[in-house]
Amino acid sequence: MTFEQELGIRCEVAGQLHPLAFLGCRGLNYGQHSVLPLHPFRLSVPEAALACLLDEPFNSFVQDCRKDDLQDEESDLPELMQAGYPDITAMLAGHRPLLAGMLVDFMISDLMDAIGRASGYRSQVPRYWGDVEAADNRAYFIVNKVETVSFADGQVIFEGQGYYGVYVIWLTHGCRRK
Repeated sequence: MTFEQELGIRCEVAGQLHPLAFLGCRGLNYGQHSVLPLHPFRLSVPEAALACLLDEPFNSFVQDCRKDDLQDEESDLPELMQAGYPDITAMLAGHRPLLAGMLVDFMISDLMDAIGRASGYRSQVPRYWGDVEAADNRAYFIVNKVETVSFADGQVIFEGQGYYGVYVIWLTHGCRRK
């Protein structure tokens, strides 16, 4: 049984099934213009799997928001404060519009990372600066922008655009051997 079958997570890119281990999220300039060709994607995650995948990072984010709100005069997410800083399970039960916005604005990278880890991807650790063999060169689909998050039949559905590419970290900064 694969991870996709076990948890019911499914990703389609331009109508074709895409392996979950090869999903990523654009870190820098997320949501900005891409010079690479963009393709539509649809990621469907069962609500129970979403809560499982994001429980720790989501709750940590909410606690950081609570601390910031106590220190600052104005809340960055007043809706979260008004909701009482609920955990992800409570958000799924009673605050779906707020949860959808938080997923798009703050948690999409965490979700993609969690799906990748849970589906078996493990990045190689470089042995030394400039270790090209340990560079991460798996071909992936990179989420450039999530345009909608919806809830239907126990699923959280993410739709947007992304691009295919080979993600390579060349590890060229720092000391070089002579």
